[in-house]
Amino acid sequence: MAKRNRETSTAHHLFTTHSFHSLRGQLMLIPTALLILGLIATISVVLVEAKGRIAAEITSAMELGHDLAASTLRNVAGASTQANAFEQLERNLPRVRHVQFELVASDGRLIRDISLQGGLAQPDARPWIARLLAPASVEQTFPVVVHGVEVGHLRILSDSANEIAEIVGEVKLFAAALSALGLLLIGGLLWTVRRALRPVQALADGFDRLECGDYRPIAPITVLELQRVAHQFNHLAQSLQQAALDNHFLIDKLLSLQEEERKTLAADLHDEFGPMLFGVRADAATILKSVSSGTEVHARAQSINALADGMQKANYRILDRLRPLVLEQMGLCQALRHQVNSWRATYPHITWSLDISPAFTDPAEMASLTLYRAAQESAINAVRHAHASLVAIRLERHSVCPLAGAIAISSVRRVILSVQDDGRGLPDGFRRGFGLLGLNERVRQLGGSLEIRELHPGVAIEVTIPEEEQ
Repeated sequence: MAKRNRETSTAHHLFTTHSFHSLRGQLMLIPTALLILGLIATISVVLVEAKGRIAAEITSAMELGHDLAASTLRNVAGASTQANAFEQLERNLPRVRHVQFELVASDGRLIRDISLQGGLAQPDARPWIARLLAPASVEQTFPVVVHGVEVGHLRILSDSANEIAEIVGEVKLFAAALSALGLLLIGGLLWTVRRALRPVQALADGFDRLECGDYRPIAPITVLELQRVAHQFNHLAQSLQQAALDNHFLIDKLLSLQEEERKTLAADLHDEFGPMLFGVRADAATILKSVSSGTEVHARAQSINALADGMQKANYRILDRLRPLVLEQMGLCQALRHQVNSWRATYPHITWSLDISPAFTDPAEMASLTLYRAAQESAINAVRHAHASLVAIRLERHSVCPLAGAIAISSVRRVILSVQDDGRGLPDGFRRGFGLLGLNERVRQLGGSLEIRELHPGVAIEVTIPEEEQ
């Protein structure tokens, strides 16, 4: 039972390590992969177009910078000194977007750079996306001439940092918006898939109930494609329930007829064969007394007496299998004590224990017979198959009051028989044999239950039979 519960629990868990092999996993995987690929493709297209956009901006800015530099250099040609020329250039050169102006003296010394950024960042210090988008650097050089003498030069460098920063910001914003939209779509898709697969889960739960003998129909399914499946399932459950009821009815009738036949046969053996065997033994004893020992007649009489004694013992064993006389004569408690004493004598290597409350009273006839047979079947299984060294039998009665607080309380008593051993436990692939199957049907016929549990080590078999009282 525990193994079946573990298998059922595993079957119900959809998102396991094998979730991509489930229908829900496949329905979620394909749209999610398409959304991710679409996001990557869209960002890639934006980045490719951004390179062209940056190149166009740099070209336009460099043309503007060229014109401004040429105009400013013409104005400083008549400056009085070199310092005045450089001061005038610093004052007149504007800060142009995407362009950096550098004033370099004739000895190669950098006097001043003029740009919106205040200087270009080193290529290796820029983010990877900036290095990816940055176009090749463009440089132009103009001589600075004062009164016909070149005192230095003006260098114009392309500066794409501002444009790249704007594009990176746009890409981040676009990616965040697409990611948020994708998460909303995936969340909506997950909710839709879960709602759409709910009828499939209901069908799976229904099949699990069928396996456990629960034939309740499933609730109506609104999904059009699964309505026919649900209808067929409910029809199957109804058919199985009717078949189970018919089987139980036939088994109950068979068990009743079997008990009646056993009772009749046991009565015939006891009432007919018992007196005849007793008469044979009495006649043999009379012959033994009337003839001398050592004669052939005396030997024949001894043989007849021994055969009659053997037939009487065989008759007693058959009676015990058909209808335990000790149970009818002594009651359940004394019959169990007698049986345990017999087992102690037959299997002295096993420790036997029997626990029955002194106030315990015997249940009804059929319940007593079923409990007695359950103790026999469980103990013999422990001896034959479990190779146990300890067998403990416990018989008790519990009372349950389901209507506590009412004016008239109807309590339900339960007689519980427990047989435990310390053997090697249930084998792999355990299936109930004919003895346990027959015992289970007898217990079910009385409205009770039979449970088999592993104890590690050993096995516990527990039979519960309800009794009603006022």
